[in-house]
Amino acid sequence: MEKLKNKLPVFCLGMYPASRQNEPFYMIRLEELAKTVDGVDRPHSHSFYMLMIVLNGSGKHHIDLHTYYIEKGQVYFLSPGQVHSWELSDDIVGYSLFFESNFLTNQYPERLYTYSFFNSNGQSPLIKLKEETELVSLLFQQAYREFENHQARRNQVILSFLNILLEKADRIYLKQFSAHVNLPGHALVRRYEQEINRHFLNHKDVKYYANLLSITPNHLNFLCKSILDKTASQLIYERVGAEAQRLLSHTTASIKEIATDLNFEDSSYFNRFFKKQFGISPSEFRHVLL
Repeated sequence: MEKLKNKLPVFCLGMYPASRQNEPFYMIRLEELAKTVDGVDRPHSHSFYMLMIVLNGSGKHHIDLHTYYIEKGQVYFLSPGQVHSWELSDDIVGYSLFFESNFLTNQYPERLYTYSFFNSNGQSPLIKLKEETELVSLLFQQAYREFENHQARRNQVILSFLNILLEKADRIYLKQFSAHVNLPGHALVRRYEQEINRHFLNHKDVKYYANLLSITPNHLNFLCKSILDKTASQLIYERVGAEAQRLLSHTTASIKEIATDLNFEDSSYFNRFFKKQFGISPSEFRHVLL
């Protein structure tokens, strides 16, 4: 995939080896991924969700501006739009399972929005397996076998494996992290964050998202404050700021070009926004990275 000067590559399911047109899921072994898919070791984002289990090996997994050390027994979670890359050891073993949102939401309409690990405000993009290692590993292995065999009702069987994997991961996540996931309105706030991720480039006002969710802006703001201790506007600004940091970190685009990509009126407005969010200017932020 060609990398434009001021754009990060966005991987879609159709670019992976032997993927089927319009199929909403894909699986690949980690040991094959680094060898057969060009660019996974360089910063890129996805148009889909990802689960990845590490069964052996080591390395580094760079997600947005954070680096995680890869170890046996980890499960990673990525949402559309997050920028990541990795450095994998030669003895890496594991599986990646990719899926489009509608693969899950057609059967379970709201559940996707309740998983804290599929959220930029989640406490961690990974869990560490302990006594659950054998079971979760087996689920990935069986799902991969089903993916390869192309038997009758394959989609339904893989969806069942995906659902069990997500539910098991959610239980483990809740044990490892004290996220406020059972508060009333939690699913709606998660959905709000998903809609921000889809539309933040063109829509930066709370009213637009409140209309999408069929609630009032005041109620949306109340839910965000109750569950995340942040205003509804703050979540939009954080998403725009995260994208600005990604472009400053991973591309050679000028500050003016980045301001244009993020739909700011001009670079001076973008500079003021960035400094208010992070306490330094975009040029100072980029200088610190050098």
